[in-house]
Parts: sequence; C-alpha cells; structure tokens
Amino acid sequence: LTTPETSYTMMHLFTISLRRASPSIRCSSITARFSGTAAATPSSRTQEKEKENETDHFHILGFERTFTIPLDELKAKYKHLMKDLHPDRYATATKEVSDQKGSMATDVTRAYGVVRDPLLRAQHLLELHGTPIEELNDQSIIDHALLFEVMEIREQIEDASSDEELRPILQSSLTKKDELIDQLAEAFQEGRIDDAKRTTAKLQYWVRIEETIVGKMTSVHKH
Repeated sequence: LTTPETSYTMMHLFTISLRRASPSIRCSSITARFSGTAAATPSSRTQEKEKENETDHFHILGFERTFTIPLDELKAKYKHLMKDLHPDRYATATKEVSDQKGSMATDVTRAYGVVRDPLLRAQHLLELHGTPIEELNDQSIIDHALLFEVMEIREQIEDASSDEELRPILQSSLTKKDELIDQLAEAFQEGRIDDAKRTTAKLQYWVRIEETIVGKMTSVHKH
C-alpha cells in the first residue's frame, strides 16, 4: 500500500538520484537554461523567473499560443527574424538602436530555444495559462505507477555496462516520450489544461531519463 509519506520519500529519492546522475539536467527556469550565466542568488532567480513569466515567446516569434507548431515554419521564421536583426544592418545606427536590436535578437534566440523544444514549449504554455510546473515534487500531478516504472528503468541504466545494453532502453524511452508529446498536442488542442499539466510532468521524467541514458552511453564509449 502506497501512503502519501512513502510516495513523497520515493519521489524525493528518485529526483535526487537523477540529479546526482546528471547535474546538467537539474530542474531550472527556462531563463537559466538558455542564459548561460553563472549561478544566481535566490532573489535574482526570483526576478528572472518573474520576468520570464511575463514573456510570451510565441508572440516574439509571431506565432499563436499553441503546442502544435510546424518546426519547418518555426525555423524559417527564426532565420527571417535573425536576418532582420543582424548587426551588420545597423552598423551605422546609433548605439541606442544597435543595443535595442541586439536585445531583440537575444529575445528571439531565447524564444526559439523554448518553442522548438516540446517540453519547454509545454512548460511555457502552462506558465502562460497561469499553471506552471515548478518542480518534480508536486504530488497532485505525479503518477505513482510511473514513478515505480521510472525507478526500475533507472536501475536498468545503472546496471548497463555497454551501449548495446543501453540502446533498447533508450529506444523504449523515446517511444514513450513521443506518445506523451502526441497526448500533449491533443490536451492543449482541446483545452484540457489539467491533463496537459499531468502529461507535461510525465514528459519531464522521460526527458531526464533520455538525457541520463545518452550521458552514460557517451561515458561508456569513452571507456
């Protein structure tokens, strides 16, 4: 029988194990992921998060708020915007104008990085709906069956000693991730935000599992 206490402990231990296995995939704000800056203080992180929540990356790129976006159109739009904002076009402009265009280019690049990634796109849509997912410890959206499944996969990853053993685990994880992305598209399309939030929480786990496997495959290959 799974009690709230055991569920929380299991979830806490699993999250710690993921973070130890791959520090680069710790939960962080979208801004921190793309800024490339050094670790921020709690107050500055709060300010960055508040600023990020006020930003509509879809609007910056000229798209409606939707999960289903043709990636070829997104890439074409990004290239067009960056061409218009290229520094050479403003070589003779005032410093104020040049700085403004540089800031706009940074915003476009950040927006593109968010919108092209299914997980970040879903997280951003939830933020825009006023229902963000802060961490992997919200018991109201955690599927305990999934938690057990992922913990078992973590054990398989740890026990694997070659790329050959890791590849089928990776393929299975990619398949599950693709299924969740399809479910997200339907949930957002039909306005089922609660379902989208739960599915996004699941997707977070599979993305981290994928990154853990890929990281170990690289490590195994080096040895």
